[in-house]
Amino acid sequence: MTGQSTSERVRYPEFEARHPWLVRLLDAYHLSDEAVRADLAEQTALRGRSVACGPGCRNCCVDQVIPVSEFEVLGLWWYASEILEGQIQEELKQRLLGHGQVGECAFLVGGRCSVYPVRPFVCRQYYVFSKPCGPGENVYETRFKDAYRAGLDSARDLAWQLIPLYGVAEENVDWLFESGYISRKGKHLHTLPLDNIVMHMKTAAHLRKARNA
Repeated sequence: MTGQSTSERVRYPEFEARHPWLVRLLDAYHLSDEAVRADLAEQTALRGRSVACGPGCRNCCVDQVIPVSEFEVLGLWWYASEILEGQIQEELKQRLLGHGQVGECAFLVGGRCSVYPVRPFVCRQYYVFSKPCGPGENVYETRFKDAYRAGLDSARDLAWQLIPLYGVAEENVDWLFESGYISRKGKHLHTLPLDNIVMHMKTAAHLRKARNA
């Protein structure tokens, strides 16, 4: 969570044409962002206080357990391999190779989220009002009322984008959503073999080089 994103849906036409799952994932992220934006505007008016999160804020990227679905992970994998390049990709490779326990998020490069357009839902939804978190501060313990999870009313719409990706028939989406299907499918980001992304980065770079030869 490093600030609110723009109102336009990010687009990668070449890759979306190849990967139908990416279209649904980006649509879902956009739905979530729009719901979050409206929710935060309402909360700001009700509280008379502004959201404290902004560019460079990264306390929520440290010592946090991040639940993710396999398609959120696939989005991170794709973006790191196919979109990132140059020095930032090289720095991310080193972080992924050395990552294995809860600590600073592996995707945090130079103090900023290197995969911001495809950051997981949980990173898009948690906000803090009044003032930024202090170093090591657990806002839920120190000032619970300033902590807020936005955009939860969009959960069913998001389910309609994501649950069919698991091969589920549309007539079953609603009851699976009610039963917590996606959360049961989730994993914790820090427990995943993120170093495998590095090999995919190298393969993608080799293929790009071969195509351009």
